[in-house]
Amino acid sequence: MASENGMTSKRPDDVGQNKPFEIGVKYNGLTKQVETSNAELISALLQKAISTFGITSNQHILSLFDEEGSELKDAETVKQSKVKKKDTLLLRPSAVKAG
Repeated sequence: MASENGMTSKRPDDVGQNKPFEIGVKYNGLTKQVETSNAELISALLQKAISTFGITSNQHILSLFDEEGSELKDAETVKQSKVKKKDTLLLRPSAVKAG
């Protein structure tokens, strides 16, 4: 809501910018829900996804990809990677990490 001086009050979506939300992660044809937040690093989200699927071997070669197939950078945050609530990411081997 704008006031006469042009200032706007906080909208509900501005409050709690770091509020947790769920996304889907798909691995070997199975999709599971993983909780994340805008400030979480992709590397931390990757570890959550690996844990959610109970993957114990070759964890070091896995990465998260968006639905277009672009690999997400481990050092970026969820927000920087443009991951949004209800998105589905793909968990699969990285050509770069697998070398």
